[in-house]
Amino acid sequence: MKRMFVTVIAVLVIAGSLFAAGVELTGIGARATSMGGNYRAVSNDWSGMFWNPAGLVFSKGLKAGVSLEFIKPTVGYTPLPLYGQQFSATSAENIENEPKTFLVPAAGVYYSNEKMAFGIGFWAPFGLGAKWDLLNTTAYNSNYPEYDFEDDLKIMVVQPTFAYKLRDNLSVGVGVKLIYADIMIRKPNFSLNPVAFRSDSATVQLRTALNAAAKSPFDQVLSEVNLQGDGLGFGANIGLQWKPLETLTLGASFRYYNDVPLDGKFSVDTYYPKDPGNVKPTLDYLKSIGKLSAEKYQELMGLYSGAKVPKYSNIEVKADLPLPMNVGFGIAYTGIKNLLVSADVAMTQWSSWEVIDVNDADGNQVAYLTENWEDGIRMGVGLEYSLSFAKLYAGFYNEPRAAIDETMQPTIPDVNSRNTVTAGFSLPLGPTQIYFMYEHIFMSDYTVEEWTLDAEGTAWDNMAGDYTMNVNNFLIGLDWAF
Repeated sequence: MKRMFVTVIAVLVIAGSLFAAGVELTGIGARATSMGGNYRAVSNDWSGMFWNPAGLVFSKGLKAGVSLEFIKPTVGYTPLPLYGQQFSATSAENIENEPKTFLVPAAGVYYSNEKMAFGIGFWAPFGLGAKWDLLNTTAYNSNYPEYDFEDDLKIMVVQPTFAYKLRDNLSVGVGVKLIYADIMIRKPNFSLNPVAFRSDSATVQLRTALNAAAKSPFDQVLSEVNLQGDGLGFGANIGLQWKPLETLTLGASFRYYNDVPLDGKFSVDTYYPKDPGNVKPTLDYLKSIGKLSAEKYQELMGLYSGAKVPKYSNIEVKADLPLPMNVGFGIAYTGIKNLLVSADVAMTQWSSWEVIDVNDADGNQVAYLTENWEDGIRMGVGLEYSLSFAKLYAGFYNEPRAAIDETMQPTIPDVNSRNTVTAGFSLPLGPTQIYFMYEHIFMSDYTVEEWTLDAEGTAWDNMAGDYTMNVNNFLIGLDWAF
């Protein structure tokens, strides 16, 4: 039971299609995203509530905006063999995730009189999902669902925000986050099949007979884990912005999230392998010559019964989901005619995903998960060039991956460090500004060299193999000035 709790929470915290390191999404605001998210020292539109709320007071009037990002990831995985036979390793070919385009909305409205500003925004800072048909289970147990990995992680934030100008060139802003997390997980869990590893005489003879007939002993037993859960949490966004010169702006912001308490239920069904055709004859023979007791006969037949056996049904679980804090600094310069140049550097504390406790309904610890993700520093530069009829945008940022080899799985397409480029433009339509943006993430292939057993030595924390990732994102946005 402990292993099942660990499996559920492990998937819960790593699920998602990842487009910044970890599970962070940054497509909030068309102008900000077009500049590669290098926006802390600009931040003078509605998306500033996310990037740096202090910037809101450096504009005037009632303003609003929406953005919608279209994210289309393609992730590839080529399994490495595990003891010669492991479900995801039944094919040596590259496998890609089921194609899907995710829509990520964001919106906000605020009012500023250039002394103070207040508003409210909505966005999804973390999330998305993945769907895979990784396992070739036809020979193992054809009743196992075709799509074996499926998850959907939504974390949504509503943030009331207030900003105040302390001096003509210095402002502070703060936002209070209401966080809603909704989780749906369906994934396999692998555990060692005793037939493949026991050394007693009857088991060894069964394994030998299967191998001699070129029938797999199926080194792993496959279980399906299902989880649904949700929870509410809180956080804060604090920012400063300072203009030491008319053409130079400095900005800093800090995003904090408390741990989100999650309540959920999960079920676990074990699918035993189907007799490949040589199990029953071998066991019948061993039993007939007195080499196998009736009890042992039933046990080994049960391991190859092809049955679906419920292990847990709607068990209540509780866990605190940590969301990493982020702190960063930015600079913006407008001293070149028609050109705005910005640059950001930020650190995300992914190491908060170190040890996660799992408790039952009475608050007793039933398991813990060691994830050991690593902090990351993101750096980038953004450009905005003003033409008489439009504005052009470009951006770049580099960011390391947060995941480590020991916990890497196909549901974590945080494959490698990423170099991301953006390009976009905006057109004025009266009081409305319309934006179009394209983003491409360049990411090198990566190989996880070794399978890693959990602390109990009974199941796998990662999935070794070759990982590839290709991501193309599009974003449209509208801003209004009333």
